[in-house]
Amino acid sequence: MEVRERLAQEEYPDESVQVTEISKRCSDKWKTMSDDEKKRFFELAQKDAERYQAEVQAYGGEDAVKKKRRQKKDPNAPKKALSAFFFFSNEKRSMVQQEHPEFKVGQIAQELGKYWKALTDEQRQVYERRAAEDKARYDEEMRIFRQQNVPVGTALLQVMHQV
Repeated sequence: MEVRERLAQEEYPDESVQVTEISKRCSDKWKTMSDDEKKRFFELAQKDAERYQAEVQAYGGEDAVKKKRRQKKDPNAPKKALSAFFFFSNEKRSMVQQEHPEFKVGQIAQELGKYWKALTDEQRQVYERRAAEDKARYDEEMRIFRQQNVPVGTALLQVMHQV
């Protein structure tokens, strides 16, 4: 990059130059360079590759760099609480399917969204209340689930704090 910037400053000191033009000129210059002149750039690239590898190792190795996989949900964990919109959707989905049998899943969801937006605050309150009740159920079930499924290290810490 430094060569590109230097060339741009030399050729066009008062102008901003397109990157494509700079790249073309750098390519032309590279083709005319001798192997000895190119050696400096190969050494810089090698040092940069070594720096990168050191950073990867410091971070935790190649495995840590790979995208983390989503942790699988415990099949015995409580079912998550539904939102008000999901309670509404579950109740009205069959009606939309009957009105529009040609609709696909995505279109049904869009139509349900339109109906949801058209509801008054009083009409939504019914679904909001059901969602709040479901959230309370979920929170209580999760509290019990966590007590019964304490990870090994956490159980040891709890015993140590009780002593």
